[in-house]
Amino acid sequence: MGGDNIYVAVNQDVRESKSTLLWTLKTLQVNKIFLLHVHLPFSLTTSSCGLTQGEIDAIQDSELKTSYRSLYTYRDLCIKEGVNEEDVDISLISGYGVGEGIVELIYENSIKKLVMGAAADPHYSRRMGITSRKAEYVLQHAPHSCKMWFICKGKLIQTREGSFDLGTPSDSFSEFSSSAEKPSKGRRRDEDEAESPKEQPGCILENEEAAKKVRIRKEPVTVKSKSNGSEAGSSPCSPPHDYKCPITLEIMEDPHVAADGFTYEKEAFREYLRTQAGKKKSPKTGEQLENDRLTPNHTLRIIIREWLEKHPNYTSD
Repeated sequence: MGGDNIYVAVNQDVRESKSTLLWTLKTLQVNKIFLLHVHLPFSLTTSSCGLTQGEIDAIQDSELKTSYRSLYTYRDLCIKEGVNEEDVDISLISGYGVGEGIVELIYENSIKKLVMGAAADPHYSRRMGITSRKAEYVLQHAPHSCKMWFICKGKLIQTREGSFDLGTPSDSFSEFSSSAEKPSKGRRRDEDEAESPKEQPGCILENEEAAKKVRIRKEPVTVKSKSNGSEAGSSPCSPPHDYKCPITLEIMEDPHVAADGFTYEKEAFREYLRTQAGKKKSPKTGEQLENDRLTPNHTLRIIIREWLEKHPNYTSD
């Protein structure tokens, strides 16, 4: 089979990078395709959030699992477009800014051909240039030997031809690593990124996450409840404590985070407030709540549903 080894940088939101991946599959002669993703973890602490360590672990593990699922969705799309499963590889690096992570992967894997987004699809216009800051960063700091295509809304915006001369980029990654301008590690979003907004608990995000590299394997990640050191759902009889509503003590179906930072079953929390005659006190701490707003805990709900799928015989006492 003719073709090249092509690397495609993809976003966690499949809607953001689907058109870029499809352009690659339909335009370039692909021998093997590598899906690259930079995972930006939320760094949370019990002191900043008011959440238990178990709840924090569940949120962080679920975020990572969401990234894995997105990569598997991209892989399935490649297979649907006619690429053999064994010719699709996926890898993830965690704890960096997106641009920095992509550049490190380019150096680490000696990538010669890379496709990535030039901007979010809603920003597409005729004769546009690269407007994504992370794409600009990669363009400036990637080695000259890497040929790059920048795509927006399934259309080629710019190409940088690979060069194999003896020269080195003025801002090579090795030089940049020791530079004072190096971006801080941890969660960061480009202003030009039109990602679907995520509803998160009312927590303060820390920027103390240590950089770590994670290589994806082709099997699901095992979520663990680090509060007790056992696999989430490893008990055949009872779910982890953090999956249960503090009010009903039953496993949650629609977990929401309240102003006190704790997660409750939505309707149980609403009913609790109705019995408080307007006092609005926290069911956990007894302290006055700043407001009665609830934020969906999407990540915990996903984990709970997966636990229930693995334990179909579970029934609450």
